[in-house]
Amino acid sequence: MIRQEEYISFLAKDYYDAFFELGHAIAGHNGPHGHEDTPVRNTAHYLIIYSYLYKKEREEKYLELCKKFADYLCDEQAKTVSGAIQCMVSDQFDHLNGLIGQAWVVDALLYYYEISKEERCLETARKIYLSQPYDKELHLWRRTELDGTDIGPDTTYNHQVWFAACAQKLEDYCEDLEVHDQIVDFLTKGADRDFRLYSDGLLYHSIGLPDKSIRRKLFIKTLLTPFAFLNPQKMDRKYIVKAYHIFDMYGFAMLKEKYGDLPLFSSDRFRRAVECALDITAYDRRNGVPCALKKGSSFNVFGYSYNAPAFEYPYVAQAFGTVDVSLNDRIFETQKKLMYDEQTKMFSRRNPDGETWNAKTYEIVRFLG
Repeated sequence: MIRQEEYISFLAKDYYDAFFELGHAIAGHNGPHGHEDTPVRNTAHYLIIYSYLYKKEREEKYLELCKKFADYLCDEQAKTVSGAIQCMVSDQFDHLNGLIGQAWVVDALLYYYEISKEERCLETARKIYLSQPYDKELHLWRRTELDGTDIGPDTTYNHQVWFAACAQKLEDYCEDLEVHDQIVDFLTKGADRDFRLYSDGLLYHSIGLPDKSIRRKLFIKTLLTPFAFLNPQKMDRKYIVKAYHIFDMYGFAMLKEKYGDLPLFSSDRFRRAVECALDITAYDRRNGVPCALKKGSSFNVFGYSYNAPAFEYPYVAQAFGTVDVSLNDRIFETQKKLMYDEQTKMFSRRNPDGETWNAKTYEIVRFLG
């Protein structure tokens, strides 16, 4: 058992009683972004963790909790007019957590459906997907609020990528949907515009629509992140980009499994983005990790303390290169040195949102198989 698997197993056992009593996971606040969440997001993440552990260990108590979690997610979705599900309490931006909030729930319900065959889960995933309409002219998905209001396209590129990646399994179950055609359009015409790289290979965080109002909204969104979690470096326009790149490419790794024959995946720009993602030494340097390890100074709060390489990098490397066990171990050791607390036995040091961070470790499941 690799150490990442040991950790999610530890979390599952440690949280089990509390989760079973609640019927859902404990809400966080969207990591360093600081937006108050409903329990939906973390429940979706843990649904994957417990489903994976049930498949591996066949403990009925895990399946019982999965059933509770799935029912909770389906019940929450059924409350809305649009078919979307509420992921955020905050009125600051939207109640969806953008497309990605919806994507995470679809992903979890479909993962659980594979072991349960509960039709309600498939139907709920389908409704969530349909609630966010695809814009064929813009080659991306628009957002629809809980009350059915069209609030425009999601301008965060990785939200679009992850929505496509998490929804792709729907085409296997729902032949009447246009999932395949929409994802192909997104990865061809959409990617021609939106898959943009900086000179160092980092992927742009925003879509490439030539709309000044969109760029202005993105800048305002950055400025409005609650001050409790602000690092002065956050005013660096590439601050988030530096920490999100592996996470971004994780979404493309998911899509590559089914759509790898499309031109994007064999393009030079995609190769550069992959090389950038796999260079963990450069990633650490960009995000201030060497200094943090030596002097205890701050590092990029959106990196190891939110988009944790120890739980994301192995799958990305597996999808685009070769699995290097020693490198995975080294990344885990870095994660541990930065964040592990011997008293709590969790990665709770330098962590602005422990509940969400722990839930997000579900990302290692794709690597585990």
